[in-house]
Parts: sequence; C-alpha cells; structure tokens
Amino acid sequence: MALPVRTPTPSLDALGQTDPGAGLTRLFRALTFPRDEQPYRTFLEALGVAVYTTDADGRITYFNQAAVDLWGRRPELGEEWCGSLRLFHLDGRPMAHGECPMAIALKENRPVRGASAYAERPDGRRVAFVPYPTPLRDSDGELVGAVNVLVDVTERLAAEEALRATAAALEASNAVKDEFLGLISHELRTPVTTIFGNAVVLREHSDLSPTERDMVGDIGEESERLMRIVENLLQLTRLGSGATLDIEPQVLDHLVQSMVVAFGRRHPTRSITLTREPRSSVVDADATSLELVLQNLLGNAHKYSPADEAIEVVIGETDDGLASVEVLDRGIGITEGTETDIFTAFFRSESARQAASGMGVGLAVCKRIVEAQGGRIWARRREGRGAVIGFGLPFSRDDADVAADD
Repeated sequence: MALPVRTPTPSLDALGQTDPGAGLTRLFRALTFPRDEQPYRTFLEALGVAVYTTDADGRITYFNQAAVDLWGRRPELGEEWCGSLRLFHLDGRPMAHGECPMAIALKENRPVRGASAYAERPDGRRVAFVPYPTPLRDSDGELVGAVNVLVDVTERLAAEEALRATAAALEASNAVKDEFLGLISHELRTPVTTIFGNAVVLREHSDLSPTERDMVGDIGEESERLMRIVENLLQLTRLGSGATLDIEPQVLDHLVQSMVVAFGRRHPTRSITLTREPRSSVVDADATSLELVLQNLLGNAHKYSPADEAIEVVIGETDDGLASVEVLDRGIGITEGTETDIFTAFFRSESARQAASGMGVGLAVCKRIVEAQGGRIWARRREGRGAVIGFGLPFSRDDADVAADD
C-alpha cells in the first residue's frame, strides 16, 4: 500500500481546506520539521505500513514501528538512505545503500516507482519490498527531504515463485503424457487400420451368413472408432508439441461433400442431408486435419443419435464473416452449462458417458485444429432436441478466383 504524495507539494504555510493533498502534506511536514505534530506521529505509528523520512542529505529523521519490523532492526537517527542492514537486488546482487531507490529519489529530486529489492535482517532473513520514495519540498520549492513507504511483498513473490514451479512441473508432466500418448498411438495405428480394412473387405463378401455379416459389421464399426481415437490422440500430441499444419486454399464445399459421401458409405443406414450456399467457400486450411474435424463431428452425431434420426450438415457463413460448417443431430443434446467444457480434453458429461463409450478427445482435437487455422468452434443445444456443433474458418484470399472457376 503506497501513500499518495503530490509532487511538487503545495506551500507548507498556505494550505487551504480545498487542497486534497493538504492532510498528507501536513503529515509529512510533521516528520520533516518535528515540532508539536504528535497526532500525526501517533497515526504513523499505528499505521501497518512501513514509513520513514530523511533530510535532504539522506539522513534518517523518522521511522515508524512497521519500518522497524520490516528491517528487523532499529536504526539510529542520522543513518543514511535506509534502515536496512543490507540490500540486495531481486536477482541476488548486492545493492549499495547509496544506490537504493531512496538515494536516487533524493539525488535526482524525483519520485522513484517500479523498483523492488530485498532487505536483509540481522538474523539473515531477507524480506522483499517495493519502495515508494518521494521528495519533499518547502514553500519555495527547495528540497528538504523525502518520505519513503515500504510495502512488504515477500509472500507475494513466494506465491509467484511457487506458481512458476508448479507450472514448470505441470509442463514437464504434460510432456511425459504427450510422449506416452504419441507412442501408444503410433503402436496402435497399424494394427487397428489393418483390422478395419479387413472388416470392410469381409463385409463385401456375399457368402456370409446374416450372423457373420453382423459380426463383421461390429468389428468394422468398433475398429473405425478405435482408429478415430488413435488419429485424435496423434493429432492432440502433434499440436501440443507445436507442430504446424500444411495450410493451402481448400474448396470447403467439395471437402465437406466428399466426407459426407464417404461417411454415408460406411454407415448406409444413417440418413445424412447436406445443405450448402449457392457459391463455393474457399478457406486456407490443412485438408487432412479438416477431414479429421468432420469425421469427429459426424461420428459424434452418429454415435449419440437414434438410428432413425437424420444428421444434417449445413455449409454457410457466420455473422462475423467466417465460412462455417455445422452438424446438427437429434441425439442426447448438450447438458446446460457444458457448451465450452465439451471441447476440453477427456471431458465427458454424465449423459454422454451413459449413452456411449469414448475418451472425450475428439472435440478437443477439433478445437485445436480449428483454432490453429485461425478459426473458432462452438456448440449449442438444438431447439427441440439434439445438438448443433460447428466451426468457422476465415475465407481464403483466393476465394474469388476459385469460386469463379467452380
């Protein structure tokens, strides 16, 4: 806490009731010119903030008990600059008393702000403080001394250091986690892809019995789910480690349509409708990553919706000028208050856990991918029932050229 001081101060002999600085000026006058101003000294002794004054040469003329408590010693009147036994910069370098903020304020005849230091007590303990030294002048503007307010920030600096240490430990922990997830994902990718590919081939054989066809269908569906989890984990670790995406102009309409068609082939019983703007939308994006986003959004809509409900995909434009894609379903919807939580890695609402299995990484990956390409992602409850999850990307500078050729 710093006591505000006006610089230069008003005349010490002509203080009017309309001057808001008059009270503080009289207070510091009592310290600089000790006469019969005992009430002010009593006030400063009761103040919980360290305060001391010096004359124009830097010799201490007054200090309160709070200053004694901070310094850990009671200096003699006439000591120079500061009552600390020893001073240090925050990086540990010794600070000469003649170089302390109070000395600078007097030598340069100006208030000093923004400084901080350690005061070492006789018992060896160091106290971090922020000083607010301010010159005092007489009615003629001549420098007569200075007042300094010392704010103890030891606990604050300790808390900041603890926070930095915790952040470093968390970052190291996240690095280990990302390395583990990346390793596991790489090891799973090949066998899961093989299982899924073989299931697709087997499903096309006409000599399978109905029971066998159902079994192969289950294998294909579950392996596809695992394959998407693996891809999400890989992308999550890549983006977390600072990997960059291969950005180039993409015709969003074509990419979305191809993904909807491919998804429909894998899920022939699911009805999917696609609505698009009359003109094509061209965005600067990474095609592979964008395909993963669409796979996740379509996969979620399929997983959490009844089999007889259609999924709607709408390509349009947001009010703030982004090319948008929204996937609408009539599934379990979004629990109120979790519209942003669902994009947090490994978060799953209670209704989602009850409806289907999963890890809760798909939408987190979607958010990272979209934001890495300068876009944003959102979710909202759909009127009636279900959810709307969409994303928006900036239009490409090549939009007009591609649209003209479309």
